[in-house]
Amino acid sequence: MTQPLKLLAVDDDAPSAELIVRVAERCGYEAFATSDSRGVINLVAALRPDVMAVDISMPHVDAIELFRLLAEQRYAGEIVIVSGQDEATLSMVQRSAELMGLHRPYVHQKPLDFARLRETLNGTRLAKAS
Repeated sequence: MTQPLKLLAVDDDAPSAELIVRVAERCGYEAFATSDSRGVINLVAALRPDVMAVDISMPHVDAIELFRLLAEQRYAGEIVIVSGQDEATLSMVQRSAELMGLHRPYVHQKPLDFARLRETLNGTRLAKAS
């Protein structure tokens, strides 16, 4: 039996992170949430998530800084950028993640479209299984 994929939701709004965890669990993931942006790199090292859902507006460590740290750690998983920011900001953050060498970041604008998020997570799961 194969291990379920792991997802780590990073959002300073704990209920938002928990919502993503619930969607991921329904998609068959083993999912975790954190609202502590400063401890994310340690969590990534411990959990080794296949997918990270990251809010781009967080105190202490913003998404660009987090992506830089992930790139330094050679994080090879998928990134799902989650934010209520405007599309131009989301595109800039997505492009920054790509330029740092992170793998094909997906973008989801808040409020989340849960059907679309399930589609992304199911597509990621299928891609990892093949």
